[in-house]
Amino acid sequence: MADMKESKGFQWTVLTLMGFCLALLIALHISAPTNTTSKAPKAVLKLPNEVAKLPASKENLKPAQMDKNPKLLSVNDLTTAFNKIGYHLKDVREGESSVPRLFLASLPHDLATLTQTEERKALFFKALLPLILKTNEEILAERARILRLRHRLNLGLDIIAQDQIWLKATFDRYKVRGQKFDQLLQKVDIVPPSLALAQAAEESGWGTSRFVREGNALFGQWTFNQNDDGIVPAQRGDDQTHRIKAFDSIKDSLRAYVHNLNTHAAYKALRAKRAFMRTTRQPIQGSLLAMALDKYSERGEQYIVSLKAIMDKNNLPLYDTVTLSDKMMLASAEPSI
Repeated sequence: MADMKESKGFQWTVLTLMGFCLALLIALHISAPTNTTSKAPKAVLKLPNEVAKLPASKENLKPAQMDKNPKLLSVNDLTTAFNKIGYHLKDVREGESSVPRLFLASLPHDLATLTQTEERKALFFKALLPLILKTNEEILAERARILRLRHRLNLGLDIIAQDQIWLKATFDRYKVRGQKFDQLLQKVDIVPPSLALAQAAEESGWGTSRFVREGNALFGQWTFNQNDDGIVPAQRGDDQTHRIKAFDSIKDSLRAYVHNLNTHAAYKALRAKRAFMRTTRQPIQGSLLAMALDKYSERGEQYIVSLKAIMDKNNLPLYDTVTLSDKMMLASAEPSI
């Protein structure tokens, strides 16, 4: 009889330990930061299923292509693809069409060769707009989940273990101590497309800077972490040690930029302005949020003036209300590049 009790006690201990390990693995998976180690990826066109359309390995190549390297995505490739699916900024701005779910891993390698300024700017906006909207879509889904869980807790209802783990990881990721939901929701919110597009243009030289070409670094974010892959600025002083953080894709760069605005103490005023717009049911306007970015650049107020000029000249506020298409792209509509 004693042996049976000991056996049952042993089984219970093993099951408890296995459950604890499983919960720990889930927590680590959810809270793990985005990998920003750059591999200088080639520019490839990605469709909604995140599958690259350009061949990435010999297994994906046709016999006639076996000895050829996959070509880099060019301006001509991207322009042809956009035209083929009918993606035009004028239609998007006027509300006649939504933004296609077409996501790039990197910008065209020869973007700087476009001599027509307006053409280069339009291609730059069209390339980034779907990614910005996708990032905001993910944040809004995260925000909705937080609101739902807070509501259950306020009603005195339990939440399942998986939601408990996710919620704790989210509080940690956004650097909010304790169960302060109002502080968390002030940080978990979108960055308007007009602001993201203007800053990307300003920081990356309209997608032509060395930092973008070598490391998909759209926003010139600094890093002092030796574990991060980064690019040393040419004009860095002898007494400086920072590098420009490099990313595997422009989507990773965009996510890091949004998370920076949503968590860094320097942008607390921006988050307060955005929260006020939320509370008073106003549209979240990039032009107003830009006024709180004097600490983003050493140029201070002049940096804000530059952002406002980019927004006004390119009608960027019109993109703050556009949406991603609900339709998945058909195989027949996929660009042949």
